[in-house]
Parts: sequence; structure tokens; C-alpha cells
Amino acid sequence: MSFYEKHIPEWQEIQAIIHQHWLSVMDSFILWLSFWALLPSFLYYQSERLREVVPFMYLEIFLFLIFCKIVYELFNWYRDVWIITDHGVYDLEWSLLKTNVESIHFENIEWVEIDKHRIWDNIFNKWDIIIHKFWEQELAIHNAHSPYKSVDILESFIHPVEEDENTDKFDMIMDTLWGVVTEYLEKHGREYTEKRIQDNDDGPYYDDRYTIDTRNDS
Repeated sequence: MSFYEKHIPEWQEIQAIIHQHWLSVMDSFILWLSFWALLPSFLYYQSERLREVVPFMYLEIFLFLIFCKIVYELFNWYRDVWIITDHGVYDLEWSLLKTNVESIHFENIEWVEIDKHRIWDNIFNKWDIIIHKFWEQELAIHNAHSPYKSVDILESFIHPVEEDENTDKFDMIMDTLWGVVTEYLEKHGREYTEKRIQDNDDGPYYDDRYTIDTRNDS
């Protein structure tokens, strides 16, 4: 989380991180492992002529470079994200040489779209999320993981639920009345106890020894 915090203003707080689905990087792993690691290794050990021409040390260096490439792709997937703060969205594109950050505040977002391309996207729960800004600009993250959950998070900040003013007024009135009653009881030294119904052998009876006398003492 500290890696993402240094790319946003200090006075903003991270609310969520939206990643691409892990399948978006898995196909790259399979490609590099199959055609650039396993296949060359298989051909090297099966061909005696190739082993005579190419020293084994060269194969080791080649495989190490392939490993570095796969690790780089993993870091690239993990750090290319959307950072959702309490003020806006930050599109982070990370690389070894430079890191680009594009931001958009919630008040500049017109609407959010989920774009489905393939049938199996429904199975793996990965779709594109597109933020439409005013002036026909867009901000997209492809193959986002759990897109509906991510959109719900965005919508909660884009269109926050307003508090009911009537409820606030009612609570304020009740607090005021409670303060008046408490002040009166403390001033006149009256003890209040609700009428109680008690049971005994002769049947229930009412105990009304404690009541509130609201008449002015004169």
C-alpha cells in the first residue's frame, strides 16, 4: 500500500485499489514460458549438434533473462492499477524508466461503463471499466477484476447518499426536549419512576408513589 500512497497527494486517503484480472497477465506468462523457455531447452537437450555449437552457459543466461522478463510482467501487472481515493481516481501506469499518473476528480466524471467483449469474461468475472469524463474524454482499465464491485465503489463516491434533513431536524428537536426535561427534574429535585405493575398473592396492584408534578410550586 505504501507504494501506491506516494503517487497520490498526502492529504488524500486510499479507499480501494482496482487491479486487472490475473488472467490478463497469465497468457503472457504461458507464452514466455512455453516458447522462450521450455521449447528452447527441449531443443537444446534433444540436439547434440546444438549443444556443440551453443555452450550451456549461454542457455543459462538466456533462461535467466526470460525469468527476469516474467518477473517484470508480474510487477507491471501489480502496479498498473486504479487508485480510488476519497477525492478522485488515479490511473497509475508503472515502468522501470518512468511512471505515469493520470487523475480525475469525482465531480468531473459523467458516467461509468462496463464493456464486455467475450463470453468467458462472464465466467471469470473480468470486464473493461470505462470512466466517461466531460468533454468526451475517457479513462479505461481493461480486464478489471470484479468489475461490478469496483463500479459500486466508484458510484458511492460519484453519487454519495445525502443524509435526510428531516431526520436530522427530528433528532435535534428530541435532544432539545430531553435537555429541557432533564433540567427541570434537576432543578426541582423530583424523582421520576414509571408506574409499575407488581404481582403478589392478592393479585396485581399499581404503585404510583412516584410521579412528576409539572405544576409550579407557589
